[in-house]
Amino acid sequence: MAASRHFLRTQSAEQTRTEIKADIKNSRAAEKEAKANGQYRIAETMRQATDEHIDELNALNNGTWKPNHA
Repeated sequence: MAASRHFLRTQSAEQTRTEIKADIKNSRAAEKEAKANGQYRIAETMRQATDEHIDELNALNNGTWKPNHA
């Protein structure tokens, strides 16, 4: 479960990076699928989720990322 990265302090940066990249890929795929099915509100939600994951990846790369709940 990718969201587990927000609860685990012991996860390595590389594991976290891999999870975030998977989330980006999945969000983009869901956005494209929703658009193809005419579900534009859901597609916009997925686009926003992708942006949040990209911001999270940038924070990790900058060394400023922290788990939300750990």
